[in-house]
Amino acid sequence: MKKSVVAAGVVVALGVCWMGSAWYTGKQIEPKVADFVSAFNQASKVKSPQMGMTLSYKDFSSGMLSSHFQVVLTFDHGAEASGIKAGQNVAFNVDVDHGPFPLSSLAKGRFGPAMAAMNVSLVNGEITKPLFDAAKGRSPIDANIRASYDKSIATQVVVAPASYSDTKTTFAFDGGEFNLSGDKLSLADVQIDGQLKNIVISQDSNDVKVYSDSMTMTSIGHTADDNIPVGSANIALNNIRVNAKGEDIVQINAMTATTAMALSSDKKHINYTQEYGIKDLTREKQNLGSGKIALLLDNLDPAAIRQLFTDYNMELSKAMVANPALSEDEDAMGELSLKLLQKYIANIQKSEPVIKLPISWKNEKGEMTANLNIAIADPAKATFTPGTLTESVDQNVKTITANVMLPLDVFTYTAKQIKLAEGKDDAAAQKQAEKDVKNATTIGKMMDLISVDDKAAKLDFEYQQGNVVFNGKEMTAEEFMARGGRFLQ
Repeated sequence: MKKSVVAAGVVVALGVCWMGSAWYTGKQIEPKVADFVSAFNQASKVKSPQMGMTLSYKDFSSGMLSSHFQVVLTFDHGAEASGIKAGQNVAFNVDVDHGPFPLSSLAKGRFGPAMAAMNVSLVNGEITKPLFDAAKGRSPIDANIRASYDKSIATQVVVAPASYSDTKTTFAFDGGEFNLSGDKLSLADVQIDGQLKNIVISQDSNDVKVYSDSMTMTSIGHTADDNIPVGSANIALNNIRVNAKGEDIVQINAMTATTAMALSSDKKHINYTQEYGIKDLTREKQNLGSGKIALLLDNLDPAAIRQLFTDYNMELSKAMVANPALSEDEDAMGELSLKLLQKYIANIQKSEPVIKLPISWKNEKGEMTANLNIAIADPAKATFTPGTLTESVDQNVKTITANVMLPLDVFTYTAKQIKLAEGKDDAAAQKQAEKDVKNATTIGKMMDLISVDDKAAKLDFEYQQGNVVFNGKEMTAEEFMARGGRFLQ
């Protein structure tokens, strides 16, 4: 008897705590939302006034166990480049289940205490209507967010099946799911993983379609000293088939894109990496190998980068508002973008960053590589000789190095696999590959572009302040240009 009374008392006590805590959480929601909206708008005015984004909320209602409101992001000045008119907005419905035990979490088998559980869905409006049309009337995305008392977040984003089209290309998929988690209520400190399923990419201008089993994404990021964002993100299209007129012509195990940002050794600058890769390219059952190309930008000043993008975007927006026809003229837009970059790039040069462009292709015989490295100079500190041929180069560049390494067996094997894919038999493919490689290296030697031994063909180039070392031979820049001029006559 006592046990049952105690058990009943515990149930009642828990119920009272639940209701009381839920009511308290509900009372705290609107002030917190108001604080967030105010902080966002103040930051927007200071950091990106040219964007003119204003956040607001409306239709707030709160009960014992749940609350509801809408969050509205208004583009005061519009965004001509994205086709957004001044005054248009994007709205989200937000439904909150109060803690300490949100009902929606309990329904999903999550019995631990939480501050709140929220569902966020996109509202169908002027800007978002195309997204709803692509998703056949459904909300394109729905987010389920669980906020814990330690301020960590766990978010599940469900993406509806959809087919998005522009004038040339269609991108369709069978839906997907992404999971986000972080230690703070900040998008800068978050981990993301998820996927879209059964991707189809097609163009109206031809009969070629690209199929992929999935597009996967993983990302991890946080803020380092001085609020510098660092981390990495990886996106991959998996098990790709390129189909032409109903037949698969190319298969690729995976196509990958990786972005990484890290602090440099002095902890004041950042190193940025953007890499693209192809894994196991197969054509007509012949594996042609795997390759990658990357862009590395080392020793960048984060403050200068932020200033560049702020000023660049502001002037570009002003120019497009003053002349809306610019958005329809690719040549004019390209010319304007180049002028703006030239105007603000000197500030980036002050940290003397280094640009690296490595390229590689490998197969079962080995790897072929090419590398280009450019060490940028600060024009205010650069050493140069006025009136020389290389004056303008030396004001902006400290050194340039380039090298190419082509192991002959790897080069020959690659050429053979291509011939096999074209339908030649093994013996004929081998003979033709050896002939093609011999012809290429012979021409390269005759033109004095490469050095060749019994193992590899090589090219090496170094430049520094008007002096060149090319394949081991030292010369002036004028002499090097004269060599190149012989082949242009």
